[in-house]
Amino acid sequence: MHVLVSFLGRTPRNENGYRQTTYRLPDGTTEQAAYLGYCLQRWQRPDRLVILGTTGSMWDHLFERDMALKGHDDERVALMDAVKSEAVEQAQLDALGPLLAASLDCEVALRIIPKALMEGEQVVLLQTLAQATDGAARLSIDVTHAYRHLPMIALTAALYLRAARPELAIEGLWYGAYRPETDTAEVCNLSGLLNITDWIEALQRHDWLGDYGAVAELIKADHAAVADDLRQAAFCESIHQGQQARGLLKKARNSLHEHPLSGPGALFQPLLEERMQWVDGNYLYERQRTQALNTLRQNDYLRASLYGFEAFITKLTQERGFVGRQNEQAERETAKEWFETERPAIYTQYQLLRKTRNALAHGDKARSDRVQQALASPQRLRALLEECFDVLLPERTP
Repeated sequence: MHVLVSFLGRTPRNENGYRQTTYRLPDGTTEQAAYLGYCLQRWQRPDRLVILGTTGSMWDHLFERDMALKGHDDERVALMDAVKSEAVEQAQLDALGPLLAASLDCEVALRIIPKALMEGEQVVLLQTLAQATDGAARLSIDVTHAYRHLPMIALTAALYLRAARPELAIEGLWYGAYRPETDTAEVCNLSGLLNITDWIEALQRHDWLGDYGAVAELIKADHAAVADDLRQAAFCESIHQGQQARGLLKKARNSLHEHPLSGPGALFQPLLEERMQWVDGNYLYERQRTQALNTLRQNDYLRASLYGFEAFITKLTQERGFVGRQNEQAERETAKEWFETERPAIYTQYQLLRKTRNALAHGDKARSDRVQQALASPQRLRALLEECFDVLLPERTP
């Protein structure tokens, strides 16, 4: 079912009614009307038209001039008086709604909403919109005649409905932009704003989970190979295969430099590349250290402890003279055994990091009172990891 939601505001009325505007629809046709909702209804042919307005919106106009309606004269006069005094009641709209439904040949729902200037009223508006669009598979929203602050709330409502009903397709956020030089209003689709929020959510998903999957979904149509590289890189990072992830991300980034993203993607490409900067480290230790610090900033304590511990072992391996072989298991074990035998001054932080990593990886009770205490709160755990990183993972300059 396709539902069209249209907000109804309040404009000055003269002896001829409300001022009409020539609207140019996306297909190039034009219509003269005081209310764009009717033009969109005739163009889109939705199954249900939902009109939302306050007690002072121009409800009386719905039954005159733009529409050739007959009957219910007393109710329409009473509605006009109620609009003048900003005292329209829901019962009046319920009585007149069937008149519109018969003329438009679709379901019609007329709903009074609060002015939505306060948070509580904004919540009520979103609830009203959710109820009025129940059962919809496709949704279009017209904000042309809404009070000036309501388009922002309409966008928030669209985001809410996408979260509450992922299966709901939002096909348009329509606005009639008046152009004085042509004396017409161009009907524009502002749903590109939703594409921008898709990018924001995709990057947030990466920041929270280290997952490029949502970004890959956004670019797969135009950059299929890059999308595949990002998905595989995310997989490699999730199983702690940083070297493989590095190669895939460098390949993806090079491809994006040759063929940059367009549309909203162009806005977010620099932010995406910022998240790939760790691949530029000339040494394995630098890359692992950067990953450890990044994941700690993301509150991903398990991966932070894993990256941090491996970065320290890499540093040990380099210091023991195994340059170029820091990723070889035998050399890493040799360096670790030397350190655990010699137990230099930083051995305390090494033990804390190792036991923290083990506790987080296995879900066991920590074999250290201090680590167990740190597991009681994110603040304590972060402080412990920061202490270990400060001592064990100093910044290095090539």
